[in-house]
Amino acid sequence: MRDARKWLCGLLVALMALMGPLLSRAAVVQAAELSSTAADVEVSDADRVGAGFLNVGYVPGKAIVCGFGTLASVGVMIITLGTAYRAAIGTFKEGCGGTWILTPEHVAGKVPPKDDIE
Repeated sequence: MRDARKWLCGLLVALMALMGPLLSRAAVVQAAELSSTAADVEVSDADRVGAGFLNVGYVPGKAIVCGFGTLASVGVMIITLGTAYRAAIGTFKEGCGGTWILTPEHVAGKVPPKDDIE
C-alpha cells in the first residue's frame, strides 16, 4: 500500500513537471487572445478574487486531466499501432484544449470559456 502511494505521488509529480511548459505556453497564448477580444469589459473586485480562488483548483485539475488524456492518447496509439489516430487526437484535445486559466471576465460571465474541440 505504501509503495503504491509513493508510485502515484511520483507519477503526479512527473506529470506536473512535464505539464509546466505547456501551462506557461497556454497562459501566454490565452492572455494574448483575451487582451485582443475583451479589452473594454468591466469586472468587479469580487470577480477578480473569485477567479483567483477558482484557478487554485481549476488549473491543476486541468493539468492532471490533460496529462491523463495525453497518456491515454499514447496508449491508444500504441495499442492500435497508429490506426486509431482520430480517437487519440480527440482524447488529447478533450483534455488539453480549451480554457486553461479562468479570468475575471469568465467569472463575471462576460466571456464564455473557450472550447477548442472540433
